[in-house]
Amino acid sequence: MAVGQPESLTLEYKESYASKIPDSVAAMANSYGGLILVGVTERNVPDRLIGVPEPTIVQIVSGCHQKLEPPWVPEIIPVPLPETDGLMVLVVRVDPAMAPRPLLIQGAAPIRLHGRNAVADRSRLTQLITEPAPQTAAAGLRLSPVELPRNDQAQETADFLLRTGMFVPVDASATWRPLSERGVQAFTDALNNSPLHHALFHWCASLGDGGMNPFHRSGFNRARKVRLLWQGGPNPAFPLEAVAKIDLPDAYGTPVSHLQVSVEVRAGFLHALGSRPALSVARLHELVDALAASLVDEEVVGAVAALAGVDSLLVPQPLGLDFLSGIDVPDLLAGNGLTPVRDAGTSRGANLLADPGVDQRDPAERRALIDSWLQQISLDAGLLGMEQALERLHAAPPAEPVLS
Repeated sequence: MAVGQPESLTLEYKESYASKIPDSVAAMANSYGGLILVGVTERNVPDRLIGVPEPTIVQIVSGCHQKLEPPWVPEIIPVPLPETDGLMVLVVRVDPAMAPRPLLIQGAAPIRLHGRNAVADRSRLTQLITEPAPQTAAAGLRLSPVELPRNDQAQETADFLLRTGMFVPVDASATWRPLSERGVQAFTDALNNSPLHHALFHWCASLGDGGMNPFHRSGFNRARKVRLLWQGGPNPAFPLEAVAKIDLPDAYGTPVSHLQVSVEVRAGFLHALGSRPALSVARLHELVDALAASLVDEEVVGAVAALAGVDSLLVPQPLGLDFLSGIDVPDLLAGNGLTPVRDAGTSRGANLLADPGVDQRDPAERRALIDSWLQQISLDAGLLGMEQALERLHAAPPAEPVLS
C-alpha cells in the first residue's frame, strides 16, 4: 500500500529511527497532535513502505524517556508488512489530550509548523502552561453512549442493537473542508459492497418476503455530518436497519484531530411485525463479524481515509462493540443451549473493547476476538455454555444461519 500524503502539521515520515523523533513527538504534543510513520520514506518511489525491525519500538520508547521533560511515551502501533522478514511500519500516535503539556526538550518547548518543528516563543509557552488540556475525540477512546431507538411515544423500537466504530486522524488540509459529496458517495458505495451489506441481505433472504433499500443518505445530514441508512425485511415495516454515521466535529477556530465513524445494526421485529424471535448464536456471530470486517474492508477504509485526508494506512481498526438488548439477554438468546446461573442476575447489553494486539483484517484473529466478546456477553448475563455453543458453530457452521 503506497503512502501518498505529504508531510504536514499532523503527519511526518521517518525511514528508520532518528534522534529527532522525540522532538517531533514533543512538537506535535504541544500543537495539534499527529502521526509519525516510522518505516516510510519521503522519497518519490513506487512503494514508500520500507519497514523497520521490531527493536525500533524500544529505541523510540528509550529516546522519549531520555529526551522529553517530563518523560512521556506516545502510543506506538506496529503494522506488520506482509512478505517481509518481520519488518513493520510503526504508527506513533501523539494525542495532545494524553500528553503532559508542555513537553520540553533541554528546557525548550518544540511546536509544530507546517511540515517542520520550531520552538515556542514566550507567549506560546505561557499559553501551553496555563491552558487546559485539549479535549479530543480520542481522549477516552470510546464512542459516545448509544441507546435503543424510540418512537414518538418513547417506546423502544429495536429488539437489539450492535454498534462499532473508530476515530480517524484528520489531516490539517481536511480540517476546514466539508465532507465532499463524491467522498461520501464513495463511502456509501463501499458499504453497499461490504460484508455487512451481504450479511444483512442474507438475513433478509432467510425471512422470505420483503425488500431492501441499500445504504443511502437519510435523516440528519450536514456539511460535516453524514447519516446513511440501510433497510430490509418485510416492507413497509423494514424490521432490519443499519445506520452508518460520519462526524467531523465543528472546528470553532481550531483544527479538529479526528473524524468519528460508527456503524450500527438494529433489529426491530417486535415493533414492526408484532413478534420477537430469539437470536441464534450463529446469527449474532455473523452480524458482529460483518460489522468488524466492513470497517477493515479495503474499499471502506480507502473511502474513510479520503474523507479524512490521510492515507489508508492511518485508519485505525474498530475500537470495540456496543451491544444493547430491549429485553434481558437470557430471553434474547433463548434456544441456544445456554444455561442460566441461579440468582446470578442478568443484563441488557455490554460495552466491549477490542484487543489492540488483534489484527481484525485477519479472519481467524477476528473470529477469536468475536468469540471472546460473545463469551463476555453470555457470562455477564448469567449464562453458561457459550464456549460450547461457539465450538459447535465453528465445527459445523450452518449454511444458512437463522433466527430461531
